[in-house]
Amino acid sequence: MNANHILDAFEMIDDAYIIDVKERNAMSTTIDNTEKKVRYLRRPLVLVALIATLFALCGFAAYEIGLFDQWLQKPSTNPKETVQSAIENQIGKEYTINVRIDEIKIDDTETKRVIEMYTGSELAKARGWTDLYLAEHFIVVWTKYYVEYDHTKTFMNDGYTEQYFYLTEDPKTGVWTIIDNTSPNT
Repeated sequence: MNANHILDAFEMIDDAYIIDVKERNAMSTTIDNTEKKVRYLRRPLVLVALIATLFALCGFAAYEIGLFDQWLQKPSTNPKETVQSAIENQIGKEYTINVRIDEIKIDDTETKRVIEMYTGSELAKARGWTDLYLAEHFIVVWTKYYVEYDHTKTFMNDGYTEQYFYLTEDPKTGVWTIIDNTSPNT
């Protein structure tokens, strides 16, 4: 075969075939790049999913052993009744054997101290509390109670506990709700 025969053969090939082959090569290159990107992103996505799963399991475990235990309260127009319901509802938790409230009272001194601390603070602003709201709708209730736990289900210690409960009042309904609590000893 000489050069003329080869040139004649190339002329017979339709340009459509050449364009089709070019497009297929371009598509396979695009597919290869896409596969590389997917492989590149797969590891971080798997790692993120693994971390999220671990956080969820740790959060569930922390809740089960009592680290992030929410107060099951029945809000009331009487702040002491709201706190009493929260403490009494501890008996409904699977790791609590016994609860007995010995004393519960509104602590005017602690209320005044905390209101002064929150007045004009960033935290109060973030929670939407004006100085007037704090003065009229914030209260601290102190309580002393005895609690006994099932130590096969929690690490918490039995015995007498003193707690400050911080409550806010809904101005429309007059209902008090616990927003936080702490121990006077911490």
